[in-house]
Amino acid sequence: MGKNRTTKMNFIFSANFHYKHFTTTKLAGNMKNRTERDSFFRSVDLNSGNLVLANQVHGNAIKIVKRCDKNTFIDSCDGLITNDRNLLLGIFTADCIPILVSCSDGEVKAAIHVGWKGLYLGIIENAIGILINDFCISSKSLKVYIGPHIRSCCYRTGSEMENKFNIKLVNGKLDLSAILCTKLESYGVNEIFDVNQCTCHNEQLFFSYRRDCCTDRLLSVI
Repeated sequence: MGKNRTTKMNFIFSANFHYKHFTTTKLAGNMKNRTERDSFFRSVDLNSGNLVLANQVHGNAIKIVKRCDKNTFIDSCDGLITNDRNLLLGIFTADCIPILVSCSDGEVKAAIHVGWKGLYLGIIENAIGILINDFCISSKSLKVYIGPHIRSCCYRTGSEMENKFNIKLVNGKLDLSAILCTKLESYGVNEIFDVNQCTCHNEQLFFSYRRDCCTDRLLSVI
């Protein structure tokens, strides 16, 4: 699993994940704020008008988006997939996992918001199912970026999670990325690039809902 990453002043990315992407840091501002988001996009020479965002609901729905969806929020979903190279797909997070996906030739890409609820409800299975069935993509050709999120060092949960995910908690803490990687690897996905950063632990770089109960959000874009 590749973990090479590069940190800039206002965003972070995996140097091994070949498709253009990033996750913002606190220094970029609150990406839920349209003015701050547009300002950041201008600073990195991207057109925020080509961005498509999900109106995230902590569910398992994935929507296919097209050029007519640019500069909009897509209702009732936590994942977006497109084969339009001109579109930018974005996911907001403040502890949940931002997943960015591309096939080997870059023709199809996805952005997925994954919390424990979505992971339990099968959002990963739904996304891979759409990629296979709607876009004729082999799961073995997929490359996956795992962005900053709350890691097992900080994510203490109740014992009910053991039954939900058929796991044993270590010191009462849940490792979401381990569960996610197990799911991906079961489909033959072996190019997984994890930046290995904890949003809750690293107060200097990241917003964290668990740490601060904040409404500010990071943005991950492919």
